[in-house]
Amino acid sequence: MYSELLDKTTNNSIYVIEAVLNNLCEDTKKELKKIYSENSDYLNSVFEAIKNTDIYLIRLKSNNEPVGIYGLIPQENNSAGIYLLTTDNLHKGNVITFLKQAKKQVNEWLKDYKLIMDNCYKQNETIKKWLTLLGFQPSEYQDEDFQIYFKGDLSLYR
Repeated sequence: MYSELLDKTTNNSIYVIEAVLNNLCEDTKKELKKIYSENSDYLNSVFEAIKNTDIYLIRLKSNNEPVGIYGLIPQENNSAGIYLLTTDNLHKGNVITFLKQAKKQVNEWLKDYKLIMDNCYKQNETIKKWLTLLGFQPSEYQDEDFQIYFKGDLSLYR
């Protein structure tokens, strides 16, 4: 498995993003539906939220299948929200290799942002484990469904 910065100037880029969004794993779908409301067109809302960001595409080495996308959504105060949207086929690749690459990317982002956060769905145990492996910590900021995980200076969060 490998990741690469998606070249959004190609005709294929929208197709690749849509392929991932249309094949999201169930845990990710549940989380996005909670965030964007059960009755909304949550996939369109997600696309609108990420379309102007640098999007990293995760592909399987064996067949180049797109199995995920991730990136940052810049916020105020030199902070950003991280997103990771994956399909079930992500697990067909070497997840350890992916996590090592993702950890390097997060550390690069921390050179530009003083705080990176994830609004983590509490029921998604896999993402909580991955965030911990990437060096994120759970914060005291939470509600019934979500908890903010962070890396960097949490005092910048408002």
